[in-house]
Amino acid sequence: MPIVTLENAGTLTAEQKIELIRKLTDVVVEVTNKPESAVYVRIDEVPRENFGVGGKSLG
Repeated sequence: MPIVTLENAGTLTAEQKIELIRKLTDVVVEVTNKPESAVYVRIDEVPRENFGVGGKSLG
């Protein structure tokens, strides 16, 4: 069973999550030939202040 985990800095709307789950599932099905019922997608929203790029906090 494929498991896809997406970490996102900040929050996403419900609509964005639905679209990500659909599209990530479609790609996994296309590449692995697994049934979509076997594909798990998990979205983790991490506060922006917990991320940094180039030595600077995103928060």
